[in-house]
Amino acid sequence: MNLDIIGPLGNGSFGDVWSAKDELGRTVAVKIIREASEGVANALTHARALARAAHPNVVAVLTVDRVIDPVSNQEKDCVVMELLEGMTLDEFLLENKFSTEDLQIIGNELIAGLKHIHDQGMTHGDLHADNIIICNQHVKIIDILYLNTLALLSTGPKESRIKRDLISIRLILQQLINHSNLSLDAATQFNNLLQVDASIKDIEVAFLSITSVEETEQRSLSLDHFYSRIIDPDFVESEQYAEALLDELPEDSAMLILQKIANEDTYEYKHEYLVSGLWSLTEKNEREEFLIHLSEVLDKVIPKGKWPPSLRLLQALGTSSWNELKKATRIRIESLIIKDVLAGYKDIFGGRVKKGGSLGTYATTFWRYFDDKVGLANNLISMLRQSWYTQNYVASFFMHIIPELAETTETRNEFIEAFTVAKSNDARIVIKNLPKLPNDWVDAITNST
Repeated sequence: MNLDIIGPLGNGSFGDVWSAKDELGRTVAVKIIREASEGVANALTHARALARAAHPNVVAVLTVDRVIDPVSNQEKDCVVMELLEGMTLDEFLLENKFSTEDLQIIGNELIAGLKHIHDQGMTHGDLHADNIIICNQHVKIIDILYLNTLALLSTGPKESRIKRDLISIRLILQQLINHSNLSLDAATQFNNLLQVDASIKDIEVAFLSITSVEETEQRSLSLDHFYSRIIDPDFVESEQYAEALLDELPEDSAMLILQKIANEDTYEYKHEYLVSGLWSLTEKNEREEFLIHLSEVLDKVIPKGKWPPSLRLLQALGTSSWNELKKATRIRIESLIIKDVLAGYKDIFGGRVKKGGSLGTYATTFWRYFDDKVGLANNLISMLRQSWYTQNYVASFFMHIIPELAETTETRNEFIEAFTVAKSNDARIVIKNLPKLPNDWVDAITNST
């Protein structure tokens, strides 16, 4: 073609890319193929594969030729392609925010291009924002990492290559959604619509669902309506009511509702059945991400003392959820809970906790996951040796965990001695709840008294 190399354009997976003029005066892109290595196609095979992927959203191959490499000054094989005038998706995102219409065009064309590549028995193998060119608001996929046809592969490697492409396009589409004027949770909604093994068709349907203005607005209204029923003062605390509400939950939106409850700190004990139901509808990876998010919520409210809603929500998700919080958050909350036990105060005439200690009662839920169980045991023993009010506080909230805690921390004798002090002090709730302790404990306390 009498190619006249002009200058470098960049580095591809198989070689360096240069701009050039051909004998017809057209400006083209020339990929000079590096020496083939094991498993890598030569220039002709590479070009034939790319030519099969002829599609409006895939870079077009014109021919195969030989050219003098400007670097080595040696004649080498090259693939001649159309020259794309535009910018990479990475560059484009730095300067632009998509309208919903542009988002639909870019996303749909990207999906169409990759789908066509797969239909031709190939995978891209290296799909990322630098291998996507935006030309006049349209997509061109470049630099396909062609190794060999999928037809020559066994099922395992074939599925592995396709899965890699599908994960890549999901992440790119989420990035596009985040750079659009859709709501902040749109990317999360898109991810929630897809299973781990989602196909290219599943991804296409989910993307259309999220980017359709009418469907997006309707979904937002449905979520707002559902949430308004949760925070309604007349919310009914029953398992049957929770099940009835869950039947009306917009599809794949359980995690979005949980996030809203956490962000707005609106959980109450009456929501326990509903939250448990929402939690059961989520995937493992969603739960892990949510508990990291809840850690951040707790970190924000800890200095303000706004404990109950966030910790109650954590309780409702199951005690083992404690271990999924961020480690720094766990250590901080555990320390504050154990310390707050020392502020416990129970007036049997007032009938409720006074002057602190409410945070300390969360130890009854999470103590098995504490690092400092001995510290908790020592604080409870100290409280049982103090006044009528502190003794009755311990008896009101901790009797059911003390035997197991004592066994774990080897403090049985210390607890028995402390209960003996409380009984001698005529702590009414201690005396009333002594039968909840093991029989040998009760005998030892009674004999000592």
